[in-house]
Amino acid sequence: MDNVSMLHRDSQLDSYRTEPLRSCPVLSEDSAQLMEEPFDPTLRHAWPLAPGMLMVALWAYVVGLIVTNTQNVDLTHEQYIIENVLAEDCPAVGTAIPWVQLERKLETCRRHEFYDPLADACRLCPAPTPTDRVFAVYWESQANCARLVNETSTRYVTHVYWAFATVGPDGQVAQSLQYWDDGAVLNCMAELRMRCIKQVVSIGGADCRANFFALKSAAAMDNFISSALAVVKKFGFDGIDIDDETGNMAQANFDWKKNQGPVVAQYLTKLRQGMDQMQAPGEPRYLLSWDEFPSSFDRPLGPYPGCSLSAANAGPAGDSGWHRCFDPEITPLVDWVNIMLYNLPSPEDYAETMNHRIPNWWVPVIPAAKLVIGACSGLGCVEPIPPAQQAYAAAYNGSVLYRGCMLWSATFDILYEKASAMNIMGAAGNYGVKLPFYALDL
Repeated sequence: MDNVSMLHRDSQLDSYRTEPLRSCPVLSEDSAQLMEEPFDPTLRHAWPLAPGMLMVALWAYVVGLIVTNTQNVDLTHEQYIIENVLAEDCPAVGTAIPWVQLERKLETCRRHEFYDPLADACRLCPAPTPTDRVFAVYWESQANCARLVNETSTRYVTHVYWAFATVGPDGQVAQSLQYWDDGAVLNCMAELRMRCIKQVVSIGGADCRANFFALKSAAAMDNFISSALAVVKKFGFDGIDIDDETGNMAQANFDWKKNQGPVVAQYLTKLRQGMDQMQAPGEPRYLLSWDEFPSSFDRPLGPYPGCSLSAANAGPAGDSGWHRCFDPEITPLVDWVNIMLYNLPSPEDYAETMNHRIPNWWVPVIPAAKLVIGACSGLGCVEPIPPAQQAYAAAYNGSVLYRGCMLWSATFDILYEKASAMNIMGAAGNYGVKLPFYALDL
């Protein structure tokens, strides 16, 4: 390429570089090409609200289908309060109060009273009546009792059996419950008293049942009575539930009713006398209940000797003392008898018990108004686990025909069964403490 051609090409490039690109318009401040005009909103600009509101409504509907109730979700404080007063709004229970202050105030209330923070006063719990129905639940103290306090189905409960205060070989009743701290138990009891739920100590248990035979000794009997009354005073319990699971064992010469029954009648009499002496003026009488095996009124049938079954009369078919015949001397000494119906594995067996055994064998000896029908929950049941409908039937029949029902145990039910038995039984028998209403000075 010659020099002339090169100069001509450079001249063309310089001309291209200095010329503005035609595809990029240049805006002039003097003659603006974009006009600014005021925006006037109209209804046609609101159209995105319609699909937005539709989406919100759709999501709310889907959530409503998934969460059909509040049984297994976290409740707010207000929801919990309303649930625990049988769905009635209760300003006294709903008034916020620090625990330190509440604990101090509760100490001024007696065991048949609850503290009303709205009035800053102790109020009387409902007085017992002959038509009251019992829904008693056992709480095994190896688990944190805060789970019981915080469980909404506790609204159905009328009595808590705190299990257990064990019995030693010398007859001494432990002054603390198994496995848990006294302070924690006392705090739980205080909160349950805010709902007028009775607190009962359960003395005994299967693990220490052989130690009840020591009470044949006068010294052991004295230890038992004094220490049993002492633990009631220490915790401020409303009474005692005796879980004496001795039976036709070798220590009773294989005949519990004949050889151990009189000992039981003696210590129940002494407990009743001691609690009556402890009762303060104006307070309700202390409670005393007894736990009984479901086979204790069985009659002989073929090779089965009935309630007298033992290793002595049944040979290899006998058991290690889990049978005994009921002693009628117990009936006038206790407020009620808890029938431990934990192992009726078939509907037919349950129907036979409810339709024949209890009305024909039990009621002539223990009035219906003194019988509490027991049921179990999940791991609390003896294998094989009874059908689920037995808990409902026990609660319903207990409410309609007898004094009420009992659950072994709320611990298993709350920790492992989502409180299903408590909910089913409480609703079936229409149980629960109805707190009194007081007029407000507005």
